Amino acid sequence: MHQTHLAVDQPIAGDRRYALSAGSAKAAHAGDNQWLQKAHFLQLMTTESLAALCCRQDGDTVIIEQAGRPVFDGNLTEPDTRARCQSTIAGLLQLPDPSALRIHVIDNGAYTDQSAPLISIGGSASLAAFAAATNTTPDARRFRLNIMLATDTAFIENQWCGAKLHIGDAVIEIIDHVGRCAAINVDPATATRETDYLAIMRHSFGHSHLGVFGRVIKKGEICTGDSVSVIQPD
Repeated sequence: MHQTHLAVDQPIAGDRRYALSAGSAKAAHAGDNQWLQKAHFLQLMTTESLAALCCRQDGDTVIIEQAGRPVFDGNLTEPDTRARCQSTIAGLLQLPDPSALRIHVIDNGAYTDQSAPLISIGGSASLAAFAAATNTTPDARRFRLNIMLATDTAFIENQWCGAKLHIGDAVIEIIDHVGRCAAINVDPATATRETDYLAIMRHSFGHSHLGVFGRVIKKGEICTGDSVSVIQPD
């Protein structure tokens, strides 16, 4: 996405609007628009085969590809289409009980690590530092950040907590670091689980953060190529 609108106290439109559950009793009884912790959903930390699916979203229309081949295209607000998507994904992931897979949707918020409507931001220099320490290829998909900034200093974003970022027409208040989990051990290009990169990060950098969480406090359009200014607290 090259341009998007940021709304006050809202995630990026469409971000993590849909989630997949398969076997969680709590998720099975939860209705749509009910936020649950990520442990109740399929996630890379436990299901690395998810990385083999490329998902694109245009409103409520979702397009899924595997190995560059389209495998699903449909509007998930239509019950029959959602059922077809559930069956398709269960087959692609080779779940032991395909009927247990369910697509959840949330209209106000996002199925993120916390119920607060935050967005995530990271720097290109941090990606490069991680890749160098782990002997991997820099790939933003490994960290699933909403906004990537071109930076010169690795983990400079760790110094922004409490500050505000002015990006395009919007202003974002930085709340906290993004603490990483074992999902970063999954290669986004091959969908294979690799070594313990969290341990390597702690050894190399003294922490396992990559990115920061922010809250939109002034709405506005942001575009690829926008300048970014950091407003430190008084």
